[in-house]
Amino acid sequence: MTEDGGHVYTDRECKEIGATERAPRPGAGRDGSRLIRRDCSRRLQDLVFELTAAIDSRDVNRLAGIYHWPGTSARNAYAIMGRLDAIVNRPLLHITPLQPSPPPRPAAAPPPAPLTWRTRPDVAGMQAPSVAAGRASTAADAALPESVHAAATRHQRARQVPTGLVLDQTVANRITPLQTVLSLRRHLGCWWVSL
Repeated sequence: MTEDGGHVYTDRECKEIGATERAPRPGAGRDGSRLIRRDCSRRLQDLVFELTAAIDSRDVNRLAGIYHWPGTSARNAYAIMGRLDAIVNRPLLHITPLQPSPPPRPAAAPPPAPLTWRTRPDVAGMQAPSVAAGRASTAADAALPESVHAAATRHQRARQVPTGLVLDQTVANRITPLQTVLSLRRHLGCWWVSL
């Protein structure tokens, strides 16, 4: 291959005519070998980037590199690789994070029971301590406006991490939409996907 990208077919050595045997592939090392990624996706953004790059390049091995394999038998690994291969061979439309379902709303506190004073039968002059102090905080929480409860729920939901990724793809050579849900796993400080 010449410096300008043209192909040359000759019986002479490439060095003699100022050409190279073949152009290195994009993303390849200097010696033509593929660069190996020695780290993991410590941020969710990095994982989504790797997932997108694996599907766009149709590289099942790159997708397998971000899969959570611990505890997988050899038989299941072959089945999973088949499913991963099917995923990388479908065009990707977009990836959507799957948020956990919101926590259930707290049940309304029952109205406070009327306070009654009772005397202990064995001690005639002493009265039981009041339970009004314990019920005061419950009544105060119930008296908060709905906007305060809604703001607390929004703040709690904003900090939640997605539990999965939804891959929107199309079936090859068709416009039929297809969704695949990948679970997210956090293991050894890194993010991984699993089926």
